[in-house]
Amino acid sequence: MSLSIRIRNQTHYEIEFFTDGPEDSFRKMCQRAPDDSLRRGVMQFADTMFNSVQLHRFVEELESLPESEMTPSIQRALDGAKLAIRKSGYLYFVGD
Repeated sequence: MSLSIRIRNQTHYEIEFFTDGPEDSFRKMCQRAPDDSLRRGVMQFADTMFNSVQLHRFVEELESLPESEMTPSIQRALDGAKLAIRKSGYLYFVGD
């Protein structure tokens, strides 16, 4: 089962929900990330939540990826992070 990503607003109401693609590109990208990055903190078998303040750094990290690594799953997570920021909300990752 893939990592699922949930976009929540300020009151934790779920706005959108999606899963990493069958190739698990988002999860694999997080595992390859530098130790000091937020991406590396996304847990494969546990839940992880970033607030809107943390999401600014997360967006910077994703936008700095080479274009060749920007899979549809990673782009969707980037778009979700931007939406969560606009809603003063959260990006919530659910590991399997």
